[in-house]
Amino acid sequence: MAKGSGASWFGVFMRWLLTMNTVWGLMIITSFVVTVYRQYSPKTALVPDEAWLEGPNRLVVKIVGKDDKPVETVFSVVRRGNSIDVPPASANSEVTSGTSEPMATLQRVDSVAGGFKVVWQSYAAGKYTLELNNKPVASGTLVNLQALTDAAFDYAKKAFELGLGLVSTMVLFLGLMKVGEDAGLVQFVARLMRPLIRRLFPDVPPEHPAVGAIIMNFTTAILGLGNAATPFGLKAMTELQSLNKHKHVASDAMVVLLAWNTAGFAIIPTSMLAVRKAAGCANVLEIIGPCMVAGLASTITGLVCAKLLARLPMFSVEAALAEDGEPQPAEPSSTGDTQQSSEGGDSASAAGSTAEETTDRSSTQKGA
Repeated sequence: MAKGSGASWFGVFMRWLLTMNTVWGLMIITSFVVTVYRQYSPKTALVPDEAWLEGPNRLVVKIVGKDDKPVETVFSVVRRGNSIDVPPASANSEVTSGTSEPMATLQRVDSVAGGFKVVWQSYAAGKYTLELNNKPVASGTLVNLQALTDAAFDYAKKAFELGLGLVSTMVLFLGLMKVGEDAGLVQFVARLMRPLIRRLFPDVPPEHPAVGAIIMNFTTAILGLGNAATPFGLKAMTELQSLNKHKHVASDAMVVLLAWNTAGFAIIPTSMLAVRKAAGCANVLEIIGPCMVAGLASTITGLVCAKLLARLPMFSVEAALAEDGEPQPAEPSSTGDTQQSSEGGDSASAAGSTAEETTDRSSTQKGA
């Protein structure tokens, strides 16, 4: 095997693995497999030995579905020493809320170290609580394929609503950015931030439209306006793509911009403040200081890592082009320059010789 084939294979695999379509595909397949396993595999709960009474015991499986209506399935089991007698399914009684089918079935109760393992089954979806003699002993979540499908459609609806909000925000703030560009405001702020922009984005010309979008993206992100920062980030990426010589490979400037937005430094973390407000926190603003410190640390770390990794050969543009089998960018050749210089010198010498011959011939004719 060639020396660079291992690194090339690893780079191709990592690029395929980190592609957005691959990530989504793996997430969908994983969620489907996990859901099928959790739906059809028996549920177990370890109940301590002291929770069981000698003789009859009342075991209840309470399931709260999507409609928030609890459905209880009651099992009467009898303990005889180190064994539990489980009656047939036909002997189970049920307290229901508008259903005639049992929501759970008790398969067996095994004696294990420290207690008894209850093995039961249910194909419903929702929150469950296992009670023994009116005392909760276990709880968890039940999932099935129907719940997975419902969640997919629910979040698709939320994504559509979010997209509508982003479109309206993009139209408004892009219009404001255009007004600022025409009024010279963006150029003024760009001059103030030019040292930072030049250091972070050395390949972007100072007067390029990408600079204005980057500045607005930085400003809105720092102020905690996440939805407002998104359209500016998209605009900046579009402008940076226009400067990119290799359209299917992210440039260093695009990676740095992505690192900044991923780190999420904000003076006012509006999203987290809204979550704390909705949760009923007494002091909503007490997280501003820790969030600023954490955001600043993550931003510095992200930018430093982006700059350092860009210097490694395996993350260079040449390596990406080599993995795709495309020709690498041509570099000026000293041999070619020397050859051209030699050819130029020979041409000049030949021209000089011709001029001398012409002069000698003219002198001879005059003498004759």
